[in-house]
Amino acid sequence: MSVTIFISCLLVITVAGGEVLPDEFQRQFDVMIMAKFDQLEAKVRDQEIQLKTARDEILSLKTKVQQLEPVLEENAKTKSRSVDGNPIVAHKAMAATSSALFVPRTCHEARESGLPEFKESGMYWIDPDGLKIGDGAIYVYCNMTTGATSVGHDSEATIDIPKCSPAGCYSRPIVYNGGSLKQMKALAEISADCHQTIQVNCLGGPFTVNGIDYAWWTDVSDNKQTFWSGSDESDHTCQCGIENNCVRPDLECNCDANVAVPLSDNGNITLKGVLPVTKLNFGQINHNGGSHTLGKFTCSGKPTYAFYPSSCADLWRIGYTLNGLYPVRGSKRVQFIYCDFSLGQNVKQETIGYADVKTQAVEFYVQRSDPYSSPIPSVIPFNVEILNEGGAMDTASGIFTVPKTGTYLFDFSGVKDTSTGAMSVVFHVNDVKMASTFGDDPGQFTMTLPSIWHLTKGDKVKLTITSGTLYSDSKNGPLVHFTGILLEEDIFEP
Repeated sequence: MSVTIFISCLLVITVAGGEVLPDEFQRQFDVMIMAKFDQLEAKVRDQEIQLKTARDEILSLKTKVQQLEPVLEENAKTKSRSVDGNPIVAHKAMAATSSALFVPRTCHEARESGLPEFKESGMYWIDPDGLKIGDGAIYVYCNMTTGATSVGHDSEATIDIPKCSPAGCYSRPIVYNGGSLKQMKALAEISADCHQTIQVNCLGGPFTVNGIDYAWWTDVSDNKQTFWSGSDESDHTCQCGIENNCVRPDLECNCDANVAVPLSDNGNITLKGVLPVTKLNFGQINHNGGSHTLGKFTCSGKPTYAFYPSSCADLWRIGYTLNGLYPVRGSKRVQFIYCDFSLGQNVKQETIGYADVKTQAVEFYVQRSDPYSSPIPSVIPFNVEILNEGGAMDTASGIFTVPKTGTYLFDFSGVKDTSTGAMSVVFHVNDVKMASTFGDDPGQFTMTLPSIWHLTKGDKVKLTITSGTLYSDSKNGPLVHFTGILLEEDIFEP
């Protein structure tokens, strides 16, 4: 609706005696009439804006209804057919609507699904934080050629910046179309790249001068930002600063020249962790003629994730949304965690414990069936192999080569021969003495040497006898025993 009002006044005021009032009174009266006219015109403009806003909201609601009608109709058909007692038909109906029930998290995911309804570029519903969790789905534009997702807002058109003096005195909040900021953050997190363009036309009105910020934008986490292009939030710059072609070589933005001539700065903000822009502020505007234009918030691609997820957040990024127990990568071992995805990307995590996961079983049990004493000191060899899972124990030489980094349990037991005095057995790792056992009873006795060690792949483990004689005979069976087992493997080595 547009209303134009024309007022024409011809006013002559007389007083007693027929004299016309002075022109000054006539001028003041005209000013009063024009002021009333200006107020009326401002009210009409305000009504036009409200009507346009209401019309846009009605169109948006109509679009949403049109999107939901097919799903509701098909669901009703499915229910009626199920009630009719024909489970086969009901199953087919559900299969036929499976694509309609599929709500992608991004346009990239929709494009990759290969479903026919996602073939053409256009407006679609997506749910970045996961279906039926977190916030509701959002309505976005999908470029099905590239898979890019674009979220519109109320400040895409060129908007004038009025005159005002203090820093940041002009403020423009950005309202995104049907999307919560949580959904915007979720979209950025599960996309490979995100960007948002901005152009500012200025007539005076600097961004930053002598370290004082007169203009800035607010990021998705409500932080003030003064970089207008690129991905370095610590560097106040515009595109001309990146390309080294600003009107003044000592400046990073054209508008920072702060001159009363038309200038322009543009940029493409690519630091996805701070996007989208949620508010624009400008100040020190001494002339009319300035304006700003903010592009859609656009994300594309799918990030490359670590091969092994290490948290509930990693699982959510991959696409998990079902609450429950999950094995993930711990610092060295596999651990179980409980994930609550009901809040979308603000997932709750509780550590349950570690899982006994090994890429290979490592365990051995060897014996010696006859006495051993010479030479002194020397590695104790063995001649009976009961178990050698993983093949890491060289029975004949008595040397165990660690095949997997992790925690190992070892145990040795042997009987001292009565013909010798004291006896000592030493446990070595890479020729370094780590533990020992000793006895000097003149009679026969049993020695033991249990130990637990964290060892690295390739370490060499052996036992040496430094005095005395180990006894064993065929009548009583082998009396010298050496066992080892991998208790916990470091699945994820630093």
